[in-house]
Amino acid sequence: MIVGIPNAGKSTLINRLAGKNIAQTGNRPGVTKSQQWIKVGKELELLDTPGILWPKFEDQEVGTRLAVTGAIKDTILNLQDLAVYALRFLEKHYPQRLQERYKLSELPEEIVELFDQIGDFRGCRMPGGYVDYDKVAELVIREIRTEKLGPLSFERPEDLTSVKEIKNDAQK
Repeated sequence: MIVGIPNAGKSTLINRLAGKNIAQTGNRPGVTKSQQWIKVGKELELLDTPGILWPKFEDQEVGTRLAVTGAIKDTILNLQDLAVYALRFLEKHYPQRLQERYKLSELPEEIVELFDQIGDFRGCRMPGGYVDYDKVAELVIREIRTEKLGPLSFERPEDLTSVKEIKNDAQK
């Protein structure tokens, strides 16, 4: 059985193993709607399942990180808030990639200025010359998901609670 969070590539993996496109795939959560058995060779069948998430996140940041990667449907989220989180994370952990991708000489302190600079660089303008912040948010999230900023991880070992607890226990 292939099980995992939404939009992680379960169906793509099965298609690769089967050597043909049997399982429907897409770059969004919720493409696989039901379980499906897929024959892989003469002696192996795999069960493709819809993505699963735990019903409640103890830590809101876990849900936000999953949303940035596309594991949670965009229709239930505010993309501007998601883009702000992602940009702040990139500023802290991947500043050079952010600067290179959007040709920024330096990272502004104010998030609005960062949205403005990205909007200027990528032509996200509304009538009247104002930056379209919705368009900038969609662009940033799409470019993260399609790895235009390179491979990224929004979860780092040093940020995980269990790792911190292990370190604290080891120091005692």
